[in-house]
Amino acid sequence: MIEGILAAAGATFALTMGGSGMAPAFASALGARIVGRTRAALLFGAFVCLGAMLLGPGVARTLGSGLVGPGTLGPASAAVVLVAAAVSMLIANLLGVPQSTSWVTVASISVVGVASSSLRTDVILTRLLPAWVLLPAASFLVTKAAMRPFYPLRPSNFHRIEWITRNQRTLRALVLGSSCFVALAIGSNNVANVVAPLTASGLLDEQSAFALAAPLFAVGAVLFRAPCRTVGCAIVPLGSVTASVVNVVTGTCLLAASVLGIPQSLVQIMTASVIAVRWVKDGPEETAAHAPVRKVLLLWLISPVVAAVLTALLLSVPLNQAP
Repeated sequence: MIEGILAAAGATFALTMGGSGMAPAFASALGARIVGRTRAALLFGAFVCLGAMLLGPGVARTLGSGLVGPGTLGPASAAVVLVAAAVSMLIANLLGVPQSTSWVTVASISVVGVASSSLRTDVILTRLLPAWVLLPAASFLVTKAAMRPFYPLRPSNFHRIEWITRNQRTLRALVLGSSCFVALAIGSNNVANVVAPLTASGLLDEQSAFALAAPLFAVGAVLFRAPCRTVGCAIVPLGSVTASVVNVVTGTCLLAASVLGIPQSLVQIMTASVIAVRWVKDGPEETAAHAPVRKVLLLWLISPVVAAVLTALLLSVPLNQAP
């Protein structure tokens, strides 16, 4: 029974992560009408699989045995983690808000670690939290600096606008390529969120778990469409140059985290970058008052809390005591 729950929860979590991950990867290209939804989902799935094969194992090991002691995530506790994380992510997807799979997964695993007195707080304090603060901040600042030459519009930068108008075909190709780059980064980091509990529980070996989980991201990208609209259109419509800057900055940040084995939220990095664009175009006051921005920031805080509470509740049910 536990194995069935593990498999179902893992599949559901992968699907919801695909819906949430599609937003930072291809929302820019979709918002700029460079690629259709079906083609974007296929490209997303292909590059997620590639990224998972190249750099995914390091992040999976951090989550499965670095954050808590070896043997902590048995079949029952791993099922609890996946169910709680999947439910919290599903809520965010239904509300149309791209959410951090890493925050949700770490919150759920951390509750299991606290309950079993095996949580490695030093890993959270010295590795995870600094990255979670610094990388979105870096994304915001770098994007803001990159967009300053273009906004606000004034005669001194009209020649840049004219260059953009003359080179739309090249820029559209750059947007699509940079979107695939982001999908590669997502595969290198976020697939590990579902793989780590599955492998730590002993249900699947690492290679099999990655091979099964990564393609489900593409399916989830087709099923859950609202997060893409929130990032790509509701916060700020993205043009070709803007989309390319956002993609390159955030994809690079996430790949760096993957190389270091740190589970990192691309959603936060990407949304911080998109908010920086609106900040430059419209100013800080209007950005702070923008309803979609407030909605995203609120859900960022709520979803990990939901995952943690669900984990604590599920740990207390009799199913967790089954052998």
